[in-house]
Amino acid sequence: MINPTTAFPLTLKQCRVITEIMKKGTEKDASLSLNLSQSSVSRALSQAEHALQISLFTRGWSGAEPTAEGEVVISSCNRLLQAIADTERHLQCDVRPLLKLKSYVEWRHLMTIEAVVRMGSASLAAQTLNMTQPAVSKTLKESENMIQQPLFSRARHGLIPQTAAKQLASLFLRIAPIAQSLPHTLQSQPNELTGRLSVGMLSFSCQDIVPIAFASIFKKHSGIRLQAMQGPYHMLANALRQGEIDCFLGLMRKGPIHPDLIELPLLDVQYALIARADHPVHGYAKTLNDLTNERWIVARHGTPIRDYFESLFHSIDNKPPIQALEMLTFASSEELVIHSDAIALLFYDDWNIKQLNPRLKQVPIRLPNPQCTLGITLHRERQSTLIKVFIEELTLAISNKQISKENSPT
Repeated sequence: MINPTTAFPLTLKQCRVITEIMKKGTEKDASLSLNLSQSSVSRALSQAEHALQISLFTRGWSGAEPTAEGEVVISSCNRLLQAIADTERHLQCDVRPLLKLKSYVEWRHLMTIEAVVRMGSASLAAQTLNMTQPAVSKTLKESENMIQQPLFSRARHGLIPQTAAKQLASLFLRIAPIAQSLPHTLQSQPNELTGRLSVGMLSFSCQDIVPIAFASIFKKHSGIRLQAMQGPYHMLANALRQGEIDCFLGLMRKGPIHPDLIELPLLDVQYALIARADHPVHGYAKTLNDLTNERWIVARHGTPIRDYFESLFHSIDNKPPIQALEMLTFASSEELVIHSDAIALLFYDDWNIKQLNPRLKQVPIRLPNPQCTLGITLHRERQSTLIKVFIEELTLAISNKQISKENSPT
């Protein structure tokens, strides 16, 4: 006989907890949304992971991020809960009070209703489910309280199911196989590279090679969950140390700020002054002194590009412009240059400077020591297969750019 407490790998409460953690990003926010204590949410998650013998979430940039196995479980949980919500919506049409089915229903409620509908008797259903008849009656009463309408009417020879009971019995028969097949679904996952690759990008960095690398990984490894996010250096460095991201890219500094981190050079680039193609500065600017009264678009304070910007003006015994406009992204900076009279200090590799937007033009001033290096920062002890694949794809993207540059007409 089926035991209601052991027939399914996850309880419906655990399904609600798992999906809410996914939506909210933290156990604390999930507990507030579900009106449960945080300890109850944590316990439900732990029990689910123990039952399935997998980790469902890992710590990520924006909170809890699902593992590859977690994605499979979340998909199943969503299907179960959506079916319950659809049934509740149909039942709500018949009563005015708000129903509580999707918030509180458990397998024992649905299983009991289905058994009584099938057997036509609470006593026979109790025997089938290996329960006592009072336990069956109590479960039916709980269910009626959730849906605010009767499930059965009494007849001389048993119980006659009402519309609500039939709908809930049908619901159980539809969703039970989804839940019961979850362990098999997890075990039958294809033997390929899976997991999460979370990449941080410093401002103004990696405007083309990261999307190219991501696109290649996406084609070859459908089981990898790819993430890219932008942020300042100290934030990304702390996120990398705490395991929230796997690596980050940007202009290399004099060395990482923590001994846990290492830097790997990827691509030689150089600083360049960029203005609108029809900007008058292209005709009169010969030296840096000719640019002291211009408006500027630069990266934020504390970045290598901002340090270089200020060093340019110190080299001509002039104060850096105070009213410089700070931008966080490369694309937004180029777009702002196109639509303004400002000059931007950016950096490009040889290929990108040749492919410059025709509405932009490099200001013809020779900069002192413009060379810099784009690199990737890694955790010294956490370098997974996914990271190695990512670095390989980055290297290939850079190599293809070099080949394209060599083959392009001058």
